[in-house]
Amino acid sequence: MAPKFHVLVIGGGIGGFACAVGLARKGHAVTVLERSASLQTWGGGLLISSNALRVIESYGLLGRFQEVAEKWERHVIFRYDGGVLDVLSNAANEKVFGYEMLNVRRQVYQRVLYEGAVEQGVKVRFGCRVEKIDDSEKGPSVMLSTGETLLADLIVGADGIKSTTRPFILGGRDVKLQPNSTCYQCTIPASLMLSSPLTAPLINERAIHSWWGPNTHWICGRKSNGQSYDAAFFIHPTASSPLPASHVSASNSHDPGKGKDNDRRGDVREVIDGVQTHGYEERVQAFAKMIPHENCTLWKVAQLPDLPTWVSESGRIVLLGDAAHAMSPHLGQGAAMTIEDGGVLSECLARASSLDDIPRAVKVYEEIQKGRTEKVKRAAGVSGVWKTMADGPEQRKRDEGFRKRMESGEKYEFWRASGHLAWIYGWDSKLEVGKELDRVFPVGKGIGQRARI
Repeated sequence: MAPKFHVLVIGGGIGGFACAVGLARKGHAVTVLERSASLQTWGGGLLISSNALRVIESYGLLGRFQEVAEKWERHVIFRYDGGVLDVLSNAANEKVFGYEMLNVRRQVYQRVLYEGAVEQGVKVRFGCRVEKIDDSEKGPSVMLSTGETLLADLIVGADGIKSTTRPFILGGRDVKLQPNSTCYQCTIPASLMLSSPLTAPLINERAIHSWWGPNTHWICGRKSNGQSYDAAFFIHPTASSPLPASHVSASNSHDPGKGKDNDRRGDVREVIDGVQTHGYEERVQAFAKMIPHENCTLWKVAQLPDLPTWVSESGRIVLLGDAAHAMSPHLGQGAAMTIEDGGVLSECLARASSLDDIPRAVKVYEEIQKGRTEKVKRAAGVSGVWKTMADGPEQRKRDEGFRKRMESGEKYEFWRASGHLAWIYGWDSKLEVGKELDRVFPVGKGIGQRARI
């Protein structure tokens, strides 16, 4: 039986807690260090696709997520002028990939994983700011702002796009974030949506609604079983239409809980002006005018460039989630890839029979996940361009492709599950990592240096 290791996870977001659950279920002693004083209390909806749900199910948490998810049956994609491009189906998701895609609010997502981690015996310390990371012969360690030093067998940096861990791994120099777009995240009360015959059907339907327009797009849907309507409006800069100066200093959507400006108020007038300037249809213009000023938040969306490595020289400190591969949200895969990371790392560490094996186990994790997440990140960028095409030949070619899909007969069920993304949704991380681990860790190894516990 593989020994238990002591693992410090820096960051108590979705990635940190998910990784902690996986590691604890393998018998390791896990401590999560979260700089915020408490769990998040606000956040937009996140779609959980089948590749992440396979990991969540292996953690015994699928039922809990199904209980708290916002129910939806279809995802209607409109052109900005109201024409229907495509109608995705959640029933098709289950038929093709084995799971309905779940829509869970960020703060609920984090809470369910936190509760799962605590139940597995994970120690969670809130209000812990990591000031220094060291990696000496004695093993990796962190020093907190209080001066306290904590030793570990393995440190996992799951501390977001503005990671403290990443510069250490990169030799003291960090990378520059790549801006992608800005997003107004808005919530409209049901009473306002129901007051207009234009918008009432939108909130009454168990559906996700998207509108794609030149340099902009929306993704919307009801929340809390119809108590309100969430609407996220993305604006993508172009050479001829750069972002307003007010957007440049907006906070980053991938970095919750860091800094007082993270909940920066958005200007509803800019949203209304944006939909009018780009000629959005009357339903969008109607609900844009309903957005309460206090329910509009402005986020800056950025991504990381591909990193040279995720692992320290010793192989005992490693990055995970947004700290390693923060990506744009245009495929809805940022959190899903983070869930995959934790599942793969847990499987890899379970094969280590001594401290000497940890670097090899961590290297397998990096070899499997680094290339995959970079490919998904590129695809997310392409998706953002796809959604925001200006009217013209390329846009007409795109729309014609959707029309042919909708007329493809029985095969349309495959397309309604976003079947072209089967390389993402159909991925079974446990199966794939098992193949590589069988090669790297053949049966019959001896025992090396003992773990810290």
